Amino acid sequence: MAGSNMDIRQIFRAAIAQRTKRNIRFDLARLRARLKHHRSNSQPSSARLHLGCGERRIAGWLNVDVAGSDFDVDLGAGRLPFRDEAFEVVVSQQVIEHLEMESQLLPLLRELFRVCKPGAEIWLSCPDIDKICRSYTKDGGLALLEDRKRRWPEFSLDGAPPSQMLNVLFHQAGEHVNLFDFELLSWLINRAGFRDCSRVDESKFKNRFAEFPVRDDDEISLYVSAKRP
Repeated sequence: MAGSNMDIRQIFRAAIAQRTKRNIRFDLARLRARLKHHRSNSQPSSARLHLGCGERRIAGWLNVDVAGSDFDVDLGAGRLPFRDEAFEVVVSQQVIEHLEMESQLLPLLRELFRVCKPGAEIWLSCPDIDKICRSYTKDGGLALLEDRKRRWPEFSLDGAPPSQMLNVLFHQAGEHVNLFDFELLSWLINRAGFRDCSRVDESKFKNRFAEFPVRDDDEISLYVSAKRP
């Protein structure tokens, strides 16, 4: 009987898709982050908020992610565990595309409006629909592939044609939910209450925040900045 139960468990594990396993692990991390700061109204340790930091910890900033950060937060929860008007600047690079637009990202932007001081800046980047589509129509994805291999030499499409780069960039193995062009993202930012939304690039971002590491991703990325009035 024990052997039979073990076989069933092995079959069950083998039948679950890798994407499902990843989603379960991520949802558990989200749950832990929510429980950790349930009904919190914290005064942050820095007035500079770095959202979705991953392994990029920036000195002098509050580096926030769903796990393993200075202050673990579920960015899709619809509520940030910080006091009103706590931050002077917010930076988030290559994160917002992982959030569903109406149920997660718009509530997050509205929460950022709440926790930002008047005059505070937000700086966001994400994959750019316009740049990606223009590049694809020009050469079928070849420049997109070359850009990826330039930044990650070990990257490979395993023999697939360069057009597969559209799936890599749009979906990222199921991790990406929405991509944006400037019109769509600025519309969303304005809905949250921010104003003076403008298109920038990485060099302007780096001139403003030299402490952040270079991503060298202008070929496929949209950079914007906006202010809380």
